[in-house]
Parts: sequence; C-alpha cells; structure tokens
Amino acid sequence: MDGTNEVKSIFFIGTFLMLFLAFGMLFLVLFYQRHLTKIKKKEAEILLKTALKSEKKERKRIAKDLHDAIQSDLIAIRNYIHLFSKKNRVSPSPELLSTIQTSLNQAIENTRLISYQLMPPLLETLGFNLALCDYFEQLSASTGKDFKIELQLEDNLVSDKISYELFRVVQELASNMLKHGSITYCVARLSNNQKGVCFELIDDGIPFDFMMAYRHAKGTGLKNIKSRLQSIAARLEQKNIEKGNHYIIYLSD
Repeated sequence: MDGTNEVKSIFFIGTFLMLFLAFGMLFLVLFYQRHLTKIKKKEAEILLKTALKSEKKERKRIAKDLHDAIQSDLIAIRNYIHLFSKKNRVSPSPELLSTIQTSLNQAIENTRLISYQLMPPLLETLGFNLALCDYFEQLSASTGKDFKIELQLEDNLVSDKISYELFRVVQELASNMLKHGSITYCVARLSNNQKGVCFELIDDGIPFDFMMAYRHAKGTGLKNIKSRLQSIAARLEQKNIEKGNHYIIYLSD
C-alpha cells in the first residue's frame, strides 16, 4: 500500500512539474512575442517619424528650388519678352508675343502654387494660425466655397513640432471635401476644452465615415492622415451631425 501511495505521489508531483514547466514555457513564449511586438511597433514609429521628417525636408528643398530657380527664370524670360515687344513695336506677330507672355504668366503662377503646396512659406515664418488663414482665403477665392476659421487660442499653442503635420492633415481633409463632399462651406476652429487643445473641422457636405473609409482605403490619402496624426501623438474623432461632417483632432505636445 505504501508503495502504491508513493507511486501516486511521484506521479502527481511529476505531472505538476510538467504542467508548471509547460505553463512556464507558454508564459515565456507569450512574453517574448509581446516584447517583440513592442520592439517592432517602436521601430515602426521611429521609421515613420524619420520618413515624415525626410519628406518635410525634401518638400522644403523642392519648394525653394521652384521659387528661387524656375520661377526666377520664368520671370526673367517674361521681362525680356516685355522689353523686346517695347523695342519692336512693328513686330510681325504681336499675337505670338501675347501668347508667350500669357503662357509664361500661367507657368509662373503654377510654380508659385506648387511651391506653396509643398511648403507654405507662412507656416515657418508666421506660424500655423496665419498660414491656415492664408490657405483658407486662397481656397475660398479659387473654389467659390466659404472657408472660415475661428481661432480661439494663441498661435504658440500649436508648436512648430506639430504645425506642419497638422497643416498637411487639414489640406488632405479639405481636398476630400472639395472632391467628394459637395460642400458649400467649411469652418475650422482651434480651441481648448476639458480634453486639451483641439482642432475642429466642420462642413455641410456629404456625410463621410472616416474610419470605415480608412479600413477599406486603397489609396494613400486617408492613410497619410492617420500616419501624420500618429507621428504627432494626435487623436482624431468624428461626431455624428445631421448634415455634413465634424472632425475633432486632439493635439498632444
């Protein structure tokens, strides 16, 4: 009988040890996988920030090249043609000169707009608030839509660290509104509430479920918005309203 009890005890102890080792191994595997996931997530965040920083630097360089080189050359050509037409008033083809001047003026305006889209000059010199006001004025003038802005906070609350990415997010959302939303007006609001500094964008266009569209997105526009917000630790919420869309971006600095 004693032998039987001893065998049972050894069996139970052995079983317990095996289960303990099995659970221990499982715990170690899960811990390692979780740790590996954290490392990969951290590496992805670092790569994202590096990519966005490189993009900003490259955009700035291209914008400067467009403004300083190409636009300056086009303006010089336009001035030469103007002087030429003055000195040669009996030109056999004044229509040709007029066409060339019109084309050059259009090219100059296009390079200016491209340069502005790449790197708004006011963003770095005068800050987010004035750059956004200028951008909305241009949108209103070029589209005939009513773009308004309500700035309830000082400009320094949107730091240089996040102003560029936030500006790009606004550009992407405004572009979506104009392309797909059939809006007549859009209001931007920078304020402070119990959740902190927030930026709101409200329009009267076709309702658009951002998160659902993001999950099924095949293009890069919506993904760029999420990536930019993630890089500045900002969070986007969408409110349900009777007509149009209401986006709220909570900023973190």
